[in-house]
Amino acid sequence: MIFSYKNTSTLDLSFDSDTEELIQNENLVIEETLVRRLGDMRALFKNADGYEDDRPLYYMYNGIYRPEHKELFEKADIKYEYTLLLPSLTNGECMKAHGHVHGVSPITKTSYLEVYEVLGGEGYFELFKFDGDNCEVILLKVKTGDFVVIPPNYYHLSINTGNVPFNFGDLIVCDAKSDYSLLKQYNGAPLFCMKDEQGNISFEMNDNYSDKKINIKMVDAKTVPWDYPLMEVPLYAHFVSNPQYFDFLK
Repeated sequence: MIFSYKNTSTLDLSFDSDTEELIQNENLVIEETLVRRLGDMRALFKNADGYEDDRPLYYMYNGIYRPEHKELFEKADIKYEYTLLLPSLTNGECMKAHGHVHGVSPITKTSYLEVYEVLGGEGYFELFKFDGDNCEVILLKVKTGDFVVIPPNYYHLSINTGNVPFNFGDLIVCDAKSDYSLLKQYNGAPLFCMKDEQGNISFEMNDNYSDKKINIKMVDAKTVPWDYPLMEVPLYAHFVSNPQYFDFLK
């Protein structure tokens, strides 16, 4: 099946779920294409027994732009990306990304922000951060058309709870390195997202966080407990029309 993202992203791109290929229907540059496989993050699932290491989990397409906009992105030191999670389960656990926290901005002295737009599908962004023995977890439920900001100092990962590819675009500073080490240390995020045969979604604790006091908040794109200057305009089109608007990412 072909999933088109032209209407939501303004770039004429689509995904073929049979071949698992991103299809370009216009002249675009994609600087880097990566695939995350089960062997890269087997220990981060509740139970990944019975699946091969080479099983693809999700795809990352980094540095996407029309050639005429290359200079705009380079001057701003910002890149536009796609992340696309496949709609499959791992022994009942929903497909998810690895999860990470960004490096620290020399300007704000906090980790870099990131802005997302959901281009297709539905799911959650699981965010968490520590304050001593306390762990704040925010489960941010999203759907196609939502726009969200990942605030500073939160570890975060995406989860596909639907039956189609979960694709989101993002804008982020090019030098915002990602630190994956804590997720590796704790064998995943604080909560595992599970889906039963009837399609019901539930969350189960990761026992490796048993020494933490977990505080969980359930929110959506309209009820997030932070405020950033984010307009609900497709990110690519918004950026090329006004790159300075996204200076808050720095």
